[in-house]
Amino acid sequence: MENNFSVQSNHSLDRLPLLSLIEKSKVPWAVKSVDSRFAYINESAMDFFNIPAGFNFEGRLDEEFPTPWSEMAEDYKAHDRKAESSPEGAEIITTSYFTRNAVLEPWYCHKFPIYTPENQVIGTLFYAKRVNFISIYDFFDKLKPSVLNLNPAVDIFNERELEIIFYAIRRKTAKEIGPRLCISHRTVENRLLKIYEKIGVNSLNGLIEYCHNVGLNNYVPKKLLREGVNFCW
Repeated sequence: MENNFSVQSNHSLDRLPLLSLIEKSKVPWAVKSVDSRFAYINESAMDFFNIPAGFNFEGRLDEEFPTPWSEMAEDYKAHDRKAESSPEGAEIITTSYFTRNAVLEPWYCHKFPIYTPENQVIGTLFYAKRVNFISIYDFFDKLKPSVLNLNPAVDIFNERELEIIFYAIRRKTAKEIGPRLCISHRTVENRLLKIYEKIGVNSLNGLIEYCHNVGLNNYVPKKLLREGVNFCW
């Protein structure tokens, strides 16, 4: 199968300066084209993705891989588009049956755009790191295959409002949210009223429905994760 990265962009993989560095890395790294086709996967990523021996990944879309995580292909493509739109890239936490042990666990994935000298985006480069929660259940009721976004889907809320929304749509009360954010429960209640006003709803159920509609239901504020996750190499 042709290397789609080269065909689409007229740029060869061997021109990527980082390639020699990541080839032997113990960290999973991969490269995708602007149409979400895989162009490169290092050995660590082959093991991380649990790709069968002999499977030709070049030019393949996420949904074409014979792996459990391929069922979340549309979420991964959305991550590609988000990453391509900003020099800072985009981050997610994805949960599936990863590694050769096929263990259901969450992994942090940071994806960056690849640019030509003319500043044209020709693909994405990303790495994955196992998430080490103090307790995964501190954040979620149960572990299941999913993609969690670390970048909000909308930009109308400030950082504090996003933190309150995260807990509120999980039906935490103001008295439960306040201590977690080191603010009073009355401050939480007042902020919630302002949030309702921003989106034109008047109840928690309205907020929950709104978050599902715009994609905030799968958003996790990075500030809330850093205390329990080690993202350092």
